[in-house]
Amino acid sequence: MRINGVQIYYEKHGHAHQNHPVLIMVHGYLSSTFSFRSLIPYLKEQYNIYALDLPGFGQSEKSMTFVYSLDNYAKLVLAFIEAMNIKHAVLIGHSMGGQICLNAAKKDPEHILRVVCLSASGYMGKVKSSLRFASYIPFMSYYVKRYFEKKDVMKVFLDVVHDKELIDEPMKEGYLKPMRDFNFYRTLLRLARHREGDMYSSELNQIKQPVLLLWGSEDKIVPVSIGERLKKDLPCSEMKVYQNTGHLLPEEKPAEVAKDIQRFIGLT
Repeated sequence: MRINGVQIYYEKHGHAHQNHPVLIMVHGYLSSTFSFRSLIPYLKEQYNIYALDLPGFGQSEKSMTFVYSLDNYAKLVLAFIEAMNIKHAVLIGHSMGGQICLNAAKKDPEHILRVVCLSASGYMGKVKSSLRFASYIPFMSYYVKRYFEKKDVMKVFLDVVHDKELIDEPMKEGYLKPMRDFNFYRTLLRLARHREGDMYSSELNQIKQPVLLLWGSEDKIVPVSIGERLKKDLPCSEMKVYQNTGHLLPEEKPAEVAKDIQRFIGLT
């Protein structure tokens, strides 16, 4: 589907139920719809579910004209909701996707009923000016690609997942496959240029919808302290922390996350 001038890959799961909101899932940085593969089966019998690949990630277009800002990502999510004629939605965002979902909820309280943040990023400033400047250097995308290729893949996974037993070959392949597209690195540079800072406390204070904050106690990427700070800044929020869990909540605790989402929406 083409939305706001860019080709978007999305997946549709589940069944429409009268009076049930539609669930829209938004992945985090360096990820894709693949990150929700374990969570969706627990929810698809009760809900209509859409999972999106953000521009630049997964199977969506690696556009050289799209503005890769959080604000523009939020506008794209809302444009998708409008294109699908969705009246009432619950946004579920992981990591950077959580920040995008909060941004979208602030913009459109009429259609966004609730937000679920899974280890949502927060309080990050703009990318350093030196990195933004470097993104304009000719052939920088080649250097970025080499940087990622040299990284120890297992160490990366061990940083985001607490239980190393979860890491298998299908999981590694699912997360690494999109990174084999050279244009992926070109869009990363554009994201570095365009990504503004996260929402300020004064902006978060304006979000009136209920927000559920779910976190892993062992999250090394976005620590629990970020969730606690978000809870203070979001007027209508609640928080739950899963013990012995890292950053990839949809992979590590899918059954528990699904149960808490159902409770939060009010179906259990």
